Amino acid sequence: MARGGVWFFDPSSPEFPKRNAAWREFWRAPLVPVAGSATVGLLASRYLHVPPWVFWSAFAGGLILWWVARHGDRWRSRPPWGLWLAAAALAGVYHHLYREEYPADDIAAFATDTPQARRIRAWVLQEPVFRSAKASSLTHVQPLPTTSLLVRVASIETSAGWIPASGRARVTIEGHLEAIHAGDAVEIFGQLSLPPLPDNPGQTDWRGLYRDERITAVLRVRHSPATVTRWEAGRWQSWRGILGYLQQRGEAALRQHLAERQAGLAAALLLGETSALDHEEWDAYIRTGVVHVLAISGFHLTVLASWVWVLMRVAGWPSRSASLLVVGLVLFYTWLTGARPATVRAAAMMCAWCLAWGLRRPPWPANIFALAWLIVILVKPTDPFTIGCQISFLSVFVLIWAGGRWLAPRPPTPWERIRDLGRSPASRALRWCARKLAQLYLLSLLMTVALAPLLLYWKNVFSPAGVLLGPPVMFTSSLALISGFMTMLAAMLGDWAAYLPGRLTDFVLALTAWMVHQVDSWGQGVAYAPAPGILWLIGFYLILGVVVFAPSRRVVQGLAALLVWSLLGLIVTVQPRTSDELRVTFLAVGHGGCVVLETPDGRTLLYDVGSMSGPRIVSQIVAPYLWHRGIRRIDEVFLSHGDMDHFNGLPALLAYFSVGQVSWTPTFADRSTPGVQAVLEAIQRAGIATRVMAAGESLAAGDVQLHVLHPPPQGPIGTENTRSLTLLVQYAGQSIVLTGDLEGIGQEMVQRWLIPPVAVLMAPHHGGKTANAAGRTAQGELVPSPLGQWARPRLVVSCQRTNPTDHLRAAYPTAIIWDTGRCGAITVRVHTTGVTAEAFRTGEKIVVARPELPSVRRATPTPH
Repeated sequence: MARGGVWFFDPSSPEFPKRNAAWREFWRAPLVPVAGSATVGLLASRYLHVPPWVFWSAFAGGLILWWVARHGDRWRSRPPWGLWLAAAALAGVYHHLYREEYPADDIAAFATDTPQARRIRAWVLQEPVFRSAKASSLTHVQPLPTTSLLVRVASIETSAGWIPASGRARVTIEGHLEAIHAGDAVEIFGQLSLPPLPDNPGQTDWRGLYRDERITAVLRVRHSPATVTRWEAGRWQSWRGILGYLQQRGEAALRQHLAERQAGLAAALLLGETSALDHEEWDAYIRTGVVHVLAISGFHLTVLASWVWVLMRVAGWPSRSASLLVVGLVLFYTWLTGARPATVRAAAMMCAWCLAWGLRRPPWPANIFALAWLIVILVKPTDPFTIGCQISFLSVFVLIWAGGRWLAPRPPTPWERIRDLGRSPASRALRWCARKLAQLYLLSLLMTVALAPLLLYWKNVFSPAGVLLGPPVMFTSSLALISGFMTMLAAMLGDWAAYLPGRLTDFVLALTAWMVHQVDSWGQGVAYAPAPGILWLIGFYLILGVVVFAPSRRVVQGLAALLVWSLLGLIVTVQPRTSDELRVTFLAVGHGGCVVLETPDGRTLLYDVGSMSGPRIVSQIVAPYLWHRGIRRIDEVFLSHGDMDHFNGLPALLAYFSVGQVSWTPTFADRSTPGVQAVLEAIQRAGIATRVMAAGESLAAGDVQLHVLHPPPQGPIGTENTRSLTLLVQYAGQSIVLTGDLEGIGQEMVQRWLIPPVAVLMAPHHGGKTANAAGRTAQGELVPSPLGQWARPRLVVSCQRTNPTDHLRAAYPTAIIWDTGRCGAITVRVHTTGVTAEAFRTGEKIVVARPELPSVRRATPTPH
């Protein structure tokens, strides 16, 4: 039946299904189908790329259908399908307009994939974010501190002078930028380009992520912040400038009254100032599963609102006035901390709840839940596709409708009441605390299980330690929130007023950090794994929803189905990864090296793992690629030599993957450099077996043969490059040579081996001119390099950043030259039918060698 034009079932009518209270609540909530329809529209726009005219047509058709239903007696008692269709179409076209439509003078029209020197004038939209740089023994070139700006472009300088432009750009400046604030008009000179595309499978697509924020270009300012000039101060004319000022004042108060280590933690906890903590500190909270206490979320708003509500009620404020004050405070705090999806959700739900309380109306959780979802879409239609938004809504759903139903204490029986009266007050208090603690841990377990698939899908991480650590950290962080707000407020009165709350905040945050680092030091509270398949993920949450809404007598059966589904997913992921081809992938890690070999019998081997840009290439490139391939374990890592850009990622790799063995050259472990010593210590802590490899040794991985061509057990004299580990990989009659940084006398020694022509050769020393120089005849004519004449490759792969390759074409005139700087990751597949290669970024595909060619005959290398 229909009342007031809104469709819902009357529970007293015979057509209403006999369900439990949770299902009945969702069934009757009028905003739930509207929110579901809007979600369908978002999905259609994002993944099906439905054109706008289809959405506009569906919107008009939906309104017509709804109008007919409203004015026709025959259709009055039916669901408002037209209204739901209009909602889906409106959400779809809104998402398309927000993410895909830009004016003709957008800054992206002046940018390309290749950075170009440009000068722009723009308004600063957010306070500059400064990130300090931490020195590391595993980084060859120490990183510089950076300042990040989000700007709205006003004009750009071209050959014709200054012309108008629009759009938003992300500016990264090397150094500490001072005296620039949100609202200021600035002129910036730097390298302008489009946001980067991923160079490797599994890598983050920054262009897509920036597009979700309507950021269409990036500007890199190198070496000096002096190239940023302020034209006009606009801090006090911009609400963003005022917001930044309030944040800075709050952070200054925290740094004044707290120890330095706790001040950064407090700034992240209270103000959402994520740059206050370094990457290692953030990683510790991620590994222990309690990062939600730092990322501003509904938890923070709930603590703040509850604290203010209690204070107001104790002070004698009427409930209606107190609820309105809480609404205003929640909205202000949401605005102050940047209106993230989780806080927008929490603010919408909390405001709706307070308004219902103040207006003496019964709150309707399902309707409020759907309203919050619609408000998040309205604020930013791309937010529902972020991990923060999805985890926030899933957590609330599980907390209210699963935890509230399954963990609610049953009413005591008369006999239990009588028995409880016979206990002492202390005994009753202890029993009450024990029950509450048990409920908290059960709720922590329920939330961990419910969120685990989503965290695996987005972050490839599962943190069972969060079950143990969650309740105490939530308690201490709640105290820190309250005392921290009191510290910032009291600081306005004077240092004397902020002393006591500051001491309490410092102590509680120190206790929180101690608990987190203690659990993190165990090393067993986190597991990394490939992401589950999207179909399995959808199935898991569909079953979970059915379990939540199922009648009480069916809950056990539903949980059993959920367990079976989880076991099926686990069985699929742990199945041996076998194939009939050898897959060799040269990852694009900049100036460095990492080659992944996946053998037909399911083994995974790595040849080098390092980069000049530092160890973070493991978390940004190597680990995402391995998870993308479904790899959980690395059987062996080969380190070619002791240069930092070839091994500095190994300690980080050991944190993410189980590694069976690490092999290196005879002189690697003898080096006394800090980087080598750090790697040796990491290997020793992990208890991983090691071995030394020298020329003449051969290894077998199923049908794949690996022959060590260099270095010999002793020497040669020279730099580490002359002793670079050189491997000849053979499978199905085809050969691939991995050279590392081989050069000088090392190349001469390798060329003494007799091998058949190879299909693929790694250009030594990242394709450098010295290691890949073409020869010359007596008449001065260019001839192939000695290495090229020895290997006779069909494809030469250069692992570099963006260096020229003309000299490689002269050194290997009969080979195809690919470099990872241009092509991205290069994947070579070796099969009985031949050798193929594919470039990830450019999409190029070629056949390198075929069985009928003379170059594919199988032979064991022999010295001469």
